[in-house]
Amino acid sequence: MFTPLGQTKSITQQIEFELTKAIRTGKYLPGNKLPTENELCQIFNVSRTSVREAVKKMNAKGIVDVKRGSGVYVSEISIKNASENLNMFFELSSDEDVILQTINTRLILEPALAAQAAKFRTESQLIFLKDNMIAMYNCDLMKKETELDNDFHRALLSIAHNKVLELLLSPIFNLMPKFKTIVYAKPTDGNLQTHKKIMLDHHENILKAIIEQDEQKATDAMRTHIIETQTNYSKSIQKK
Repeated sequence: MFTPLGQTKSITQQIEFELTKAIRTGKYLPGNKLPTENELCQIFNVSRTSVREAVKKMNAKGIVDVKRGSGVYVSEISIKNASENLNMFFELSSDEDVILQTINTRLILEPALAAQAAKFRTESQLIFLKDNMIAMYNCDLMKKETELDNDFHRALLSIAHNKVLELLLSPIFNLMPKFKTIVYAKPTDGNLQTHKKIMLDHHENILKAIIEQDEQKATDAMRTHIIETQTNYSKSIQKK
C-alpha cells in the first residue's frame, strides 16, 4: 500500500507524504482509522518519534483527527477546514507579491460576482447594501471603514450562494485589512479622505448597477474598483 521510503526527504516528510497519498487515492476514506502507531513503525521501519511527528503535521493541516485512546482517523474534509487552512496561509504571509496576487484574483472573480449579485439580489439584500453605504459614509476613517468595506463585498458573495467561491474569496477578504494598512500608511497623495471618497464612489456605482439589475454595468463597475485597488497597492509598495 505504501512506497518504500527513500532519501530525498526527511523520514517524517516521507511518512506524511505516503499517508497523505494513501488518503487522497481513496485507500483510507473520511472516518477510516489509520494503522496504529506500532503498525506504522513496522510498515515504514522507522521510530515512533518519526511517526508521531508525521501524524502531528497531518493533524495540524486538518488531514487527520487524533482521538486520544482510540487512534488516528481520516478527517471529514469540509469547506470550513479548507478555508481555515487558506486563512492561516494568508495571515502568516508577509509577501507583498501574495497580496498583489490576491488583488489580481479579485480582478478575475469579483466582476462576475457583481453580475451575479445584480441578477439574483433580493430586496432585503438591497436594504443591507444601502445601509452599509450609509454606515461607510458616516464612519471614522480606518476605525470601521475596512470592516464595512469587507461587509459590502461579502454581501455580494453571499448572494451567489456558491460554496466554492466562498472558499476562495473569504480568506482573500480577510487579507484586505492588511492591504489597507499598507496603503493608508503610505497614501499616494497624502490625503486619506480622498482615498475614502474614491472607494465610496466605486461602491455607489456597483450598488446602483445592482439595484438596476444591470449585469454588465455591475461587472464594469467592479472591475474599475478592483483596478483602482490594484493601482493604489502597487504605488504604496513602490514608495518603500
